[in-house]
This record gives sequence, structure tokens and C-alpha cells, in this order.
Amino acid sequence: MDTPPSPRIRIALALCALMLGLLSSGESLSQPTFSDVTVAAGLSYTQHTGQSPPNCVFWFSEFQHDCETDRLTGGAAVGDFDDDGWLDLYVTRLDAPDILFRNEGDGTFEDATVAAGLSTFDLDSNGAAFADIDRDGDLDLFVTVLGVAGDPVNSRYYLFVNQGDGTFVEDAVARGTAITPGTQHRGFSVEFGDYDRDGWIDLHVGEWIPVLGSPASRLLRNLGDSSPGHFEDTTVASGVLIPETDAFASTFVDLDDDGWLDLAIAADFGTSKLFWNDGDGTFTEGTVAAGVGTDENGMGSTFGDYDGDGDLDWFVTAIWDVASTCNSQPCNWGYTGNRLYRNDGSRSFGDATDTAGVRAGFWGWGTAFFDYDNDGDLDLVMTNGVDFPVATPDAAFNNDPMRFWENDGLGVYTERSLVVGLTDNRSGKGLVVFDYDDDGDLDLFIVNNASGPILYRNDGGNAADWLRVETVGTDSNIEGLGAKVVVQEVALGPTQVRQIGVSTHFLGQSERAAHFGLGGGSGGVHAVTITWPSGQVQEFSNVTRNSTLVAVEPGVVMVPGLDGVGFFLLLTALLVPLTAATLRTPSKAKGRGTFAEVAPPAIRRSVVRPPKHGPDGTQPGDGPHGGIG
Repeated sequence: MDTPPSPRIRIALALCALMLGLLSSGESLSQPTFSDVTVAAGLSYTQHTGQSPPNCVFWFSEFQHDCETDRLTGGAAVGDFDDDGWLDLYVTRLDAPDILFRNEGDGTFEDATVAAGLSTFDLDSNGAAFADIDRDGDLDLFVTVLGVAGDPVNSRYYLFVNQGDGTFVEDAVARGTAITPGTQHRGFSVEFGDYDRDGWIDLHVGEWIPVLGSPASRLLRNLGDSSPGHFEDTTVASGVLIPETDAFASTFVDLDDDGWLDLAIAADFGTSKLFWNDGDGTFTEGTVAAGVGTDENGMGSTFGDYDGDGDLDWFVTAIWDVASTCNSQPCNWGYTGNRLYRNDGSRSFGDATDTAGVRAGFWGWGTAFFDYDNDGDLDLVMTNGVDFPVATPDAAFNNDPMRFWENDGLGVYTERSLVVGLTDNRSGKGLVVFDYDDDGDLDLFIVNNASGPILYRNDGGNAADWLRVETVGTDSNIEGLGAKVVVQEVALGPTQVRQIGVSTHFLGQSERAAHFGLGGGSGGVHAVTITWPSGQVQEFSNVTRNSTLVAVEPGVVMVPGLDGVGFFLLLTALLVPLTAATLRTPSKAKGRGTFAEVAPPAIRRSVVRPPKHGPDGTQPGDGPHGGIG
């Protein structure tokens, strides 16, 4: 790829390219907005029925006099569990079984919990995430819970292994992921990533307020070739044992661009941490030296290149309390609000919170960088609010609104939540971003604690062009977690960067694919460059706009055998050009995609479902997208 110009020149070129694109198209792009389509999409449910003491779901220790832990819960995870090409949704609940919603491909979801074999697990669950832990080509599922020792159901965590036929089998104990507590569990967010770059996906789990005798946040290493999809606890050996950290959200993310995934943890009560990966299976804690961790109550966490300078910055949600309540009342939270840590390189960050204009977010939780209008820069959204069931000083935060900041292209934000239709003011917790209707713009799903969710459909974001990149690792881990994707729309023009696998936020796992807004323009995308965890660099040129590029890493592919062990198939130079990429473009009629060519069957496979005929005799899978995974 051509050497990119300086950041200032890149910004100027970006603005010029956008204006030229608009002029050449003869159109002005209208302001996209969001519509609440929750009921129409079939996603109505209640996260849990809020209780008051002494009937809390989780009741343990001196911290639980007001059902506090109950009121911090509510998770969601996005992933194509049945590999039919449509993004599905898993949601956690406290007083009823979790729900697996299968995307029907027509804008609606169907409850697939029973069919998937998950309905018998009535857990007090909280965090969840999908990942292919055994490299067999389908997504497995990990779930955290709230519980105490002796509870026959909630005294451990759960790992549901995908059987490849749309069903799951629970196997956490045998695979080393149960993490049985000494006294209690307050399990929160789940993060997957290949921190040792051995080609197998590892796991980090956050615990809030760990107490003596109970596990703090844990790092579990995938045993890989010796025992695929089984794990060992490397928390102590790797140097990330932090019993004093009240972890809400962790992320494997390469922040110093050395090819190794670092570990960033947003945590409560001033305990957020940043661990640099030493490249030998260990980490070195570097929070203070890096200039991060100043957030008083770190909760949500998201990463993105908000200023377009080529590296990933870190946004952490916290509490913005203009009344400084705890200076006059008996409480223990901070008041200085969110933090935006600007990555200045050389393992150093600057506080850009106020210059970017994103400090005031109320009582913050889930958050995400995403390009909602496809104009080529990252906008920012967060959920807010808390409502403890007894008389406490939190009353001012009971009806906090969502916050949505639009990027002006220079890294300065304007709050526009009401303008774009994001009006939810319930106790929002988990938040995920995904293109559920496959129409080229990003939608939002919000989990509200002790209430119902909201699915906000993006209307008009796809008036501007876009590109979506999915990664399939071969030498690297199968999902390509940690891969760096750089898109350059025009030669010598500005670049956009994304990193695969940094989509986990507070109690939310967004879609894995990298989504790039392209604004106006014409012709193919000049270059898409992928740097894989293995170190290989792969480049695609003249990529079709408004399409999904499925990039397969050149190298060695694991092909599952009938016995589930698998064997290796070397992709020769002759085969690589045929299998290295698949392009999919959405249909204008239904938002469904068509494939120009099919990726290797070892990587993607179809799931055969019972016929479900509509009134006109058609099936949900009919049409150009069909059943191709």
C-alpha cells in the first residue's frame, strides 16, 4: 500500500474526498436517524423483575443491602451461531432462562433457545460472548453468573460448545472454564482473544468486587493442539492477578502496534488497569506510566481511532455527577465523568476528554465507537442510568438519557442523541452494535436492567457507501482476532484502521466484522491491507464498495474431520487466489447478500433447518442470500 501522508494532510484529503463525492453524486446525504423496531423484530422480553431487599437475586456481604449487584446486570452477545450468514443475538437474564434469538433474515428474530438445547439452564446470568474455541468452524458460547458457593446452579460459569447443527452442549467443568468460587461470583463481561499468538483463542473474565476466598478476574489460556478448546488458568503465571480490581469490562487490544494483544480493563473505584503484553506469555502492568486509569468509576470501555491518526484510542464510561453528591451524602462514587484517552504512541496517552467534548455522560455503562452515518469517522454512543430499589442518593440518575456524540471528522464531538432518535432513558446496561438487517449501516441493541430492551434500526446510514471486512484465520486463530485492518479508499488518500476482536464492551459483544464508512465516491476501494496475528500481511486492491470482504489468511487451514480432531490442508500458491477472499453485496430489495464465490467448506458451512414456509410458500432462506454460510 502507498505510504500514507501526515495526519493533517490526511484530514484535509478526507474532507475534500467527501465533498467531491457529494458533488459528483449530485446528492446531499440526509441525517440518518434511529427507529425503535423492538416489537416488530420479535425481541421483546424482560431482563429480570426488579426486587427489593430481602428478595434480591444476589444477596451476599455488606455491599448488598440494596440489591445493588442485581441492578448492574444485563448482557447481550452477537454472533452467527448457525453460520447462515445472519447475525444472531444472545441475551442474559437473572430470573428466567437466557434467550438465543435467531436472525430470520427478514428483519425479525425467532426464539431458538429450546431448539438449541439451552432452555434447561435457568441461570442468574450476566455476561456472555461467542468465540470458536476449538477451531471447528462454529461459534461456542461462554456465560458468567452471579452466585455463591453451594448454589447448585450459579456457583460456576458455563461454556456451551456448538455441535455444528444449531445445538449446544454445556462442558465448562471438563474444559477448565467453570471457575468455581470460594465464596461468591459477581461475573461480568467476557473477552476472547489470542494473547499468546498460538492460533487458539484464550479467555478473560471480569469479576466485580471480588472478596477474600473468591476468584478475582481470571485469564484462561487455550491449551490448543494438545487439547483443543480446553483451558488452563494462567492468571498468576501471566502477571495479571489483580484481586483489588473491580473489573467490569476487559479487552484484548494491541495498543502499541507491536503485534501482541495487550489487556485493558475498565474497573470500578479507580482500579482500571492496562497491562502490556511482553510477548512471552506474560504481561507488565503499565497503567500510571501510560497516563490512563484516571477514571474514578470505570464501567464501559471501547476502542477506536477517533482522531484518524492511525492508532487506537480508549474511551471509558464513568459517573458524571454535577452535584458531587458524595461530598455531602453517604456514598462512594466519583463525579468527574468519562475519560477519552488519546493514544499518542510510545505507550503514552493524553487526556482528550474535554477537547473532544465527551465528559458529561451521566451514570455510564455500555459504550461503542461506530460510524453510524458511514462518513468515514467514528461516532460514539453510551447507555446510562441506575435505579437501586431503596432510598439512596442515586435518585438523580434513575432516568438518565442515552448519549450519542457525532464526530465532526476532526475528533471533536457534538451530542445529538435526541436529534437522531436515541431517546431511551431507562437503566441501560449492555450495548451492542451490529448490522442485523444486512443493509450496510450499523444498528444498536440496548439491554435495560429490570425492563425490556430496545433495538434501534439505523435508517439512512447506508445512503453513504461502506465496506465490511470479515477475517478467517489459518495460521492465526480462526476468527482473526487481533488482525489489523487498514482501508485506503483512494491512492495517497487517508486511511481508516480497525482491529478485529475489540468489539466487547460492558456486558456487550458487538459484531466481529470491521465496518468502514466510505462517504460519497465512486469506483473500487484502492486498498485493504490486513496484518494478521501470525505476522503475514495481505493486501486486496480495487475492492467493490458496499460489500462484505471475507478475507482468508494465506497459509494452513484446519479442516475438521469426522472424528472432530481435524487435519491440516496446505493452501498452495495456486489455491490461495481462489480462496483468499469472498465478496458479498446486499440485495436492494431485502438487504440480503449474494456471494461471488464461496469460501472453503472447512471455514464456512451451511446449517440445514426444517422448512418454515411463509404465506406465499417461500422460506426465510429463499432469495440470493440463500443458506450459504
